[in-house]
Amino acid sequence: MKVLIKTFFILLLLIFSVGASVIFFMNKQTGNIPVTGVEFEIKRGDSSHSIAKKLYQNGYINSEIFFVILTKVLRLDSKIKSGWLLLESDSSTMDILKKIVSGKFITVSFTIPEGSTVAQIKNILIKNKVVPKEDIEEFLSLPNYPVLIGLPSGYKTAEGFLFPETYKVFKGSSVESVFKTMVNLFYNKVESIYPDYKNLSKKDFYRKIVLASIIEREVKNPEEAAIVAGVFENRIKKNMKLQSCATVQYILDKPKERLLENDLLIDNPYNTYLYLGLPPTPISAAGLNSLRASFYPESHNYLFFVVKDPERGTHHFSQTYEEHLLAQKKYKAIKGFY
Repeated sequence: MKVLIKTFFILLLLIFSVGASVIFFMNKQTGNIPVTGVEFEIKRGDSSHSIAKKLYQNGYINSEIFFVILTKVLRLDSKIKSGWLLLESDSSTMDILKKIVSGKFITVSFTIPEGSTVAQIKNILIKNKVVPKEDIEEFLSLPNYPVLIGLPSGYKTAEGFLFPETYKVFKGSSVESVFKTMVNLFYNKVESIYPDYKNLSKKDFYRKIVLASIIEREVKNPEEAAIVAGVFENRIKKNMKLQSCATVQYILDKPKERLLENDLLIDNPYNTYLYLGLPPTPISAAGLNSLRASFYPESHNYLFFVVKDPERGTHHFSQTYEEHLLAQKKYKAIKGFY
C-alpha cells in the first residue's frame, strides 16, 4: 500500500512538472489583490505550506495545494526568503513564488546625518518605520549589543560607529542587521582613509574615533577640521582641558544654541571643561571628513580657537591665551567659549 501511495505521488509530481513550464507563462491573476497592490510578509522559518495558507486566507491565490505542489515540483522550498513583498494586481501564483525566491522585497530608505547620536539614530529608524520601537529599545538595552553588531568586546555603546549615510534596507530587517550594515560601512570608510587602522592598538583606535566625533560636532567648515584636530591634540599633549562645548551639549537632554555658564559646571565625565582628556566614548557619528582629520591632524602650535564668521563656520586660531583673549574681544565672543 505504501509503495502504491509513493508511486502515485511521484506520478502526480511528474504530471505537475510537465505542466509547470506552461503554467509559468500562462498562469495569471488568481486571487483578489487590490489594483494598487498590497504588502505581504514572509516570516523567517515560513514553509511553502504556511505561506500558501496565508496567501489563500487573504484571497491572494485560489489554491493552497497548487502553490505547495508548484513549490515542490520546482524544488524551491530551500530557496524561500523572508521579507515583505508587494503583490501587484496582476500577480499570478507563479509571479508571487518567483518574488519570494528571488528576494525582490520591499525596501525602506533612511538617512543618518553626520553628527547623529545613537539616541537620534534610534528615533530616525523608528520614524521611518525601519524597525519597531519596542524592538530597537529592547535591542539597545542588551549589555552585549555592540558585540552583536560587529564591535570588539568591551565597548558599551555603538556611539560613533554607526556611519552617517543614506541607507536602503529590506522592510522587516532586524535591528541587529540594520546596525551591522552601518557598522560595516563605518569600518570600510575608516579603511579607505587609513588602511593600516587594524595595526593600531584598540586604545589608540578608539581614541581616534572619540576625537573624530568631537570634531564632527565642533566644526562647521570642513576645511578647518584638521586644524581643529591639531588644536585638541596639542592641548592633550600639554595636559590642558579640551573645553569643547560639543561634549557639554552631549550631556544635555536637548542641545542649546548657546551654552550658559551653569552648563559648563555640570559634573559629568563628558564635560571637558571640568575633566581632562577625551570623554569616555564618542559623542556622535563622524563623517568621512572628521574621521580623516582625526587620523591626520594638522601639525601646528595653535591651542585656542574662536568663531570668526558664524555663517561660514570659520575660526580664528591662536597660539597663546593672550592672543585668544584679543580674538574673543574682536569677534565679540563670550569669555570662556571657543
